[in-house]
Order: sequence, then structure tokens, then C-alpha cells
Amino acid sequence: MNGKCKYMQIAIELAKKGKGEVYVNPLVGCVIVKNNEIVGEGWHQHFGGNHAEVNAIIDAGSDAKGADLYVTLEPCNSYGKKPPCTHVIINAGIKRVYYALTDNNVLGSREILIKNGVEVYKGLLQKKSKTLIRDYLKYLKSSSKVSVKAAMTLDGKIATYSYDSKWITSKESRDIVHKIRAQYDAVLVGTNTALRDNPFLTTHSKNLKNPVRVVIDSKFKLPASYHLFDASLPTVILYDSNIKKIPAKFLNKKGIIPVPFDINAAKRDFNVIIKKLNFLSLKRILIEGGSEVIASALFSNAVDDIYFFIAPKIIGGKDAIPVVGGAGVEKISKSLNVKNMKIKKIGSDLFVTGQIK
Repeated sequence: MNGKCKYMQIAIELAKKGKGEVYVNPLVGCVIVKNNEIVGEGWHQHFGGNHAEVNAIIDAGSDAKGADLYVTLEPCNSYGKKPPCTHVIINAGIKRVYYALTDNNVLGSREILIKNGVEVYKGLLQKKSKTLIRDYLKYLKSSSKVSVKAAMTLDGKIATYSYDSKWITSKESRDIVHKIRAQYDAVLVGTNTALRDNPFLTTHSKNLKNPVRVVIDSKFKLPASYHLFDASLPTVILYDSNIKKIPAKFLNKKGIIPVPFDINAAKRDFNVIIKKLNFLSLKRILIEGGSEVIASALFSNAVDDIYFFIAPKIIGGKDAIPVVGGAGVEKISKSLNVKNMKIKKIGSDLFVTGQIK
């Protein structure tokens, strides 16, 4: 094995350290070499964290200037959870970049590096690197899926007029919800639901995969002490792109991924949020409330299917919170139709599933 392949092989071994931590993102490893010596190593350690190239450059420090960088996947060139790796590479003064595989999910990386005086080569240990990200490549080909889950009373309420909602459904139903969450990349709630319920949004099990938590908190109203921000899992905060400064309580806090979005566009079409999450490699999305978020998603035609848990309880009251908020439709002919509906008894509850699209 020649020297260049040797360094790429080391990068491949480093990438494997991220297994089980990077979630839907690819496993990526990187080494930085100067004067035939490795001066920096890095790998993508967890979802939402620094990419492999950035970690390697940090490890190399000033030795990165004039060095060669070996990475298993083409560096990114877009703003997602982190700034583009191409910018970091250029600013660090890297002389040459060797990457094993082209990433069809990025655009313009090679061109911008070359334009800024970086020599770029591809194809080292391509087959081995492709095996490394086999699941990621398969995932890129998959389509987006959006589901709504709600727990309600027999009269369609998800909380009383005082916003009390624990617990409407049985433990058996809640256990199924935890298993459903494990099938998704992300579970999403709005600000009001998070404020009132202070949820964990996990699977509550060591044996089940946890989704990335997503909260629409456009004005950063949520306290940083809430369960969503306990650093046990990554949490994406979708905030109004008009806000120019992220509050100090969320800056550099482990596991927090602040992501701006066009709030006015999203109010017109919830698919704006879905596309933003898809860009973050979150394609399977479970929406868990509240009623306004559910209404916006449903009537933007963003939802594929539903999971409704119905408890044999009636709470009544015109000010109680309905499962689907918003203005609603004016005529029955404009209502959404649920197809392939199935009903199953779960303890004392009814479990209703169906397709919207």
C-alpha cells in the first residue's frame, strides 16, 4: 500500500469511530499530513457536531497550513448544521485535498477549493469508503415521510382548557408511541407544546434508537433548562431567520443545533419546514403537536399518515384544545380524507392509523 492509500486507510478507520453516533449522516474520517507525518486526526463524532475535516484541522492547529488533507468523503460546501468544510479548509491553508468518494448531496466543493488554490484529488480507496457509507447512500435515495401522532379524548381534545394533558391515554399506548418514535429520524413539536409539557421526546429505552428532537421555537422562548436541551440527544431549534443573534443560553450548548427558517413562508406552507429538515438529512419526521402545528402540516398537504390514540374519556368545553387547530375548512367537501384507515384496541384505548396522501 503506497503512502497516500495508507493515510486514506487511517481515515477510514477513524470514520468507524462514529458508528451509532452520527445517526443518518455518513461515517467520515480525516487525517492531515505534513512532511510525511500525521499532524491531525478527526472524524464525525456525533450528529450536529463538527465534520471530520474540521476536527482534524483543529487537532492539527497551525500545522494545517501547507499540509495535505485526506478525507473519506468529499467536503461539504453548504450551510447546514455547521458552516461549509470548504471554507474551513481554505482558511486553514491546506495545500492539497484527497477525498475517496464524491458526495452527490453536495455541490461546488471541488470547484471552490481549486478556485482558492487548493489542489484536489479523488478516488483513493473508493471501494472501501463506499462500503463505509453504504447505509447513507441508500438513505439518500429514500423519499421523505411525514407522520402525525396525537393522543386525544373521545371528543377529540388533546388537553383541557387549563392545558392539562397528562395522561390522556394509557401506558400501553404510550409504550407504542415510544416504539413508533424509533422508526423516525426526527420528532417535532411546537413552542407551546414544549412549554406546557416539557417533554423528553425520546423512546425511553436503551434498546430503541432515539430520533433527533426538533422544536419550532421561532423566538427562543424555551428555557435552556428544559428536558429537550439536556444534551442526551441532539435537538434542532428552528428559529425565525430575522433573528440575527442566538441567545447566549443556547450558544455552544452541547447537543443544540440552532437552524434559521423563513417563518412567514412556513406559515403559508409547512413544507418549508419539512424541506429544511430534509436538508439536514432528516427525512422521516414524526409531528407530535401541538394542535396548530398539526393543522398547519395537515392543510399544507405535508402529511403522509397519522397515528391517533383515542382514550375513552370526554372532557368537553369549547376552550379545551382540539387535536387539529387552525381555522379549519369552510365546507365538508374541502375536508381531508383519511384512506386505508385501521382501528386496533390497545388496552382501553383505540389506535387509529391511516394515510392522508
